[in-house]
Amino acid sequence: MFRKALWMKEWKHNSLVSFGLLIVYLLAYVATAFMQFDTWRVWQNHQPDLWEQRQVHEINSIFEPGFFGMVAILIIILLAGYLIGLERNTKRHDFSLALPFSRREMFMTKYIMGLLVILIGYNVSYWLAYFAIYQSEFSSLLTEVNHTNTYWMPLVAYFVIYSFAMLIGTISGEIKSQIALTFIFLIFPQGIFILVGQFLDVHGVNLELNIAEWVFQDLFWLNYLNQIFFDQLIIWIPIVAGIIFTVIGLIIYEKSPSEYSGEFLMFRSLHPVFAFGIPFCSALLGGLFLSSMLSYNSPDSLSLILYWIGFLVALFFSWIITKRLLNK
Repeated sequence: MFRKALWMKEWKHNSLVSFGLLIVYLLAYVATAFMQFDTWRVWQNHQPDLWEQRQVHEINSIFEPGFFGMVAILIIILLAGYLIGLERNTKRHDFSLALPFSRREMFMTKYIMGLLVILIGYNVSYWLAYFAIYQSEFSSLLTEVNHTNTYWMPLVAYFVIYSFAMLIGTISGEIKSQIALTFIFLIFPQGIFILVGQFLDVHGVNLELNIAEWVFQDLFWLNYLNQIFFDQLIIWIPIVAGIIFTVIGLIIYEKSPSEYSGEFLMFRSLHPVFAFGIPFCSALLGGLFLSSMLSYNSPDSLSLILYWIGFLVALFFSWIITKRLLNK
């Protein structure tokens, strides 16, 4: 199913980003582990009480993604952009379609290659750090490591976000729109609740949205990189979501019209949705920004006036920008 020529073509154009992701993972786990050894030795020898209290937290923090996990997410989204979007910015997309391979083969080669880059880089870095600690005087602390939280939670986050970025790549026409739409739709479920909630609040409507907590917790994929939420999250949700994103992405990639490569969207039928959605959400955001500038005890009438000023100004400019994007 996977031809050598396709693998070589994809690797040639994505090797730099792939090595960049590996470096980020090595910094996140291996470099962090070695840098912590000296600190642990100082605590162990000079502050034994503090070390006794912190050792469980410290050993688990080595295997938590932290800042570098967020950097890895950025590179993973960029990787998906290089796999699909960048090709559509150039003549390489037309060249690929002329090759004797099906679109299913091309998409699955891209997808599997990107997934392998993530899996190999992540596992090499994670287990090298584990081996480094195992060979040190702190090896006994490894029994305190919760691998469900430190290994599987970040891994499923990388998987679902990568699958989602590849799905967005199938409907976007070039790399800039793919990256921008990926970031927008990653926070859209949570963002729309905040925007609509502010709109209702400014207009004096108090509406209890019980689903909001579930949306903000289990469907906000970045939470799976945050140790604060590890014990509250359901790990199978991003796994199922990632599989669904992959299947839908494959179906769309097989049906995408190649004549719109290089445009903002690959499907003209989606233009009305974006022509309404982008200005509407931008208007809600403009109203939120302007109305939130007021102090807590400001009169409701002033808050309402500022909200609608921000709403209309953002609506006007976003409509102009959206029109240009869709007509590019």
